[in-house]
Parts: sequence; structure tokens; C-alpha cells
Amino acid sequence: MVDVVIPISVSGIWRPFISDNPTRSGSIGITVILEPYSFARVTEGEGVYLNGNPVKMKNLEYLEAKMGKVRVDMESEVPLGFGYGMSASVSLAYALGASQIRGIDPEQAALLAHESEVISGNGLGDVVSQFFGRNIVYRERPGFPPYGVIRIFEISSDDIYSKPLEALPTKSILQPLDVSFTLINEFLSNPSIDKFFEVSRKFTEALGFTSPFPNSFRKKGLILKLGKPESDSWIRHRIASRGAYVE
Repeated sequence: MVDVVIPISVSGIWRPFISDNPTRSGSIGITVILEPYSFARVTEGEGVYLNGNPVKMKNLEYLEAKMGKVRVDMESEVPLGFGYGMSASVSLAYALGASQIRGIDPEQAALLAHESEVISGNGLGDVVSQFFGRNIVYRERPGFPPYGVIRIFEISSDDIYSKPLEALPTKSILQPLDVSFTLINEFLSNPSIDKFFEVSRKFTEALGFTSPFPNSFRKKGLILKLGKPESDSWIRHRIASRGAYVE
């Protein structure tokens, strides 16, 4: 039995880079790593369950073929398919749990989780951000390290809220917008939580996703907001100071 803990990841800016080698594929961009963590128990057996519901993804077919079958029972306060990086979280839970059971190096397991995301057309930078990152992550060069390079900004906040709206496919937002470079540089010139929300709003609006709330942006099927909203129908987050790990 293995227990795995995985944070949420919400990207505000991204630009996909796909090559023939999934290890070198990924995205550049800026991502905030958030609590509440998801918790997964991995055991011998088969089947993946999120909050008691079975999960079927191409990611898992890839991981089963590479690592063998295990059972994953995962609990999360955020839904799958809305933009919280949950497909990466499920893949990481499977890979890190199986690595402990099968005697595989954890970093090699994380690489397999990254490859499963790339091959399946899901989040291109979430596994890297969740496994190697914390706080706010700048993916400076795409791909899994050492090809990929990240930089971490030790920015904290416990005043972030999200509202899940609808499940949407990740492929709907994987557009290579050149404005991403300009907005990344704008953040790097003054890295702060306020600037992250400012540039993320500009980027997601360029993609066609708008939020009616101040100090917020819409990423795929969710809205992320800085500062307490007027209603109670939001999930509260704290910036996570630690990436995914095995307990």
C-alpha cells in the first residue's frame, strides 16, 4: 500500500511545443501550484477511482502498459476535466504509487506520467509543474528535465478561490499564441501574485475565455480569482509550498 499526495496546478499562460519525442515535448508557461492536495492510495489490483467514480483515460492505458496494473483510490476537492491539472494528478498518483510497488525510480515514474499526458493530448506542463515545482512555476524550456527547465518563484497567498463551470477537452485550449512570450516577460519583470493574475487574464482573453469577476481569469472550465468573492459557492486555495510526494 502506497499513499501519494499531489497538488493542483492551474496554468495562466502556456505555449505548446510538440516534438516526435514526448520527453522533449511540453509547454513553456507560468503555473500556480495550489492546495488542497489530492490524496491517492495505490495498492495491488486494478482500476482507478476518483471520489469513488471509475476513471478511464488514455493516460492510464499507457501507464498500465509501461508499469503494470495497480489500483488507485483517489480523493480530490476539485473535479477532473475542468482545468485543475487533474489528469496529470491522476497519472502522477498512478505512476508514483506503482513505482513504489514495482521498485521503479520515482523520477522515471514521473517521466512516464509526463509521456502519458503528451501522448494523450492532455496537459503538456502539469506533470512537470506538479512533480518538480511549488508556489509559482515558470516553465522556461519545454519537456521533462533535463530537457525541460523550470524556475520557481517563492510567492505565497491563501486568498485564491476557484469556481468550476464545465468540463472541456484540453485540446480546445492548446493554441500557440505568440502573445504568450510578451506576457511571460511582463510577469518576469515584476513577479508577484497580482501580476500573475493580470497577465493570465490577458492571455486567456486572447484565447477567447472571459471572466465576469474582477482580479480573475477563466482557464478552460474554471475561473480562478484573487481575493474573496461575494458568494460562498467557491473553492478556497492556498499556494502550495511542496510538489507531489509519496508519504
